Amino acid sequence: MSDLKDLSVLLTRPEHQTEELRQLIQKAGGTPVCFSVTKIISMDGNHLLESLFRDNISKTDLAVFVSPNAVTFGIELLKKHALALPSDCKILAVGPGTAKLIERNRLKVHDYPKAQFNSEALLALPSLDQIEGKHVLIVRGLGGREKIARELSIRKAIVCQLPCYKRLPSKDLDTSVLDTFYREKKPAIVFTSVSAVDHFMLLNSAENLMSAPSLFVVVSSDRIAAHCSSLGFKGQVIVANNAGAPAILAALERVFVATSVNNGIKNHA
Repeated sequence: MSDLKDLSVLLTRPEHQTEELRQLIQKAGGTPVCFSVTKIISMDGNHLLESLFRDNISKTDLAVFVSPNAVTFGIELLKKHALALPSDCKILAVGPGTAKLIERNRLKVHDYPKAQFNSEALLALPSLDQIEGKHVLIVRGLGGREKIARELSIRKAIVCQLPCYKRLPSKDLDTSVLDTFYREKKPAIVFTSVSAVDHFMLLNSAENLMSAPSLFVVVSSDRIAAHCSSLGFKGQVIVANNAGAPAILAALERVFVATSVNNGIKNHA
């Protein structure tokens, strides 16, 4: 593993979701800076959604959880209303982190993508090939991508969506952290969602960072990279293989090499 000495990494996810990456960065000699720009809150209380959920859950053939937050808030909603997925329902997860959290809740995961942890990889799973007439429940956040629902509908599945949480910009952040971070010798920032980028851009100090050519931005998908570029980030945007902590660390190791040796850097790590 590369020594990440002098590399400061701004982690923008909620702190409870950055612990593994934070530890990996520290172990590699880097300095993680937890700066959550997004607050995740439950959508429990939306009675229309809850009614839709209750009416459809007993028919569910496949349940798709699109994120760890979907597991946390979706299962919380199930328990609150004394509901359960049918015993023969197959459960799919968008990646290993989501799958692990499902299993911690004593539910069996039928399948999940093993390399890329995104909508496209999920849709490529064999379990979603022949689903005409099947009832599919998608547990997700408000305002996320519609690709899964749209594609499954094209495949003639009967799709029900449960947006069980939403992302809001964090308030009362100490933006002096950004001013200090901006002056670091080797700064890098990690984004794992488009909404995190947008919430970051709401901060007064964000402009200094986005205009800094020395800043490295590590993202977990091409879609987030394109969004950063469209907003005018001047630094190098690097796409990790997926959103998992080991993949993000691998991308950060390439950042370290790029800042230490003037031999260029590939766009994907």
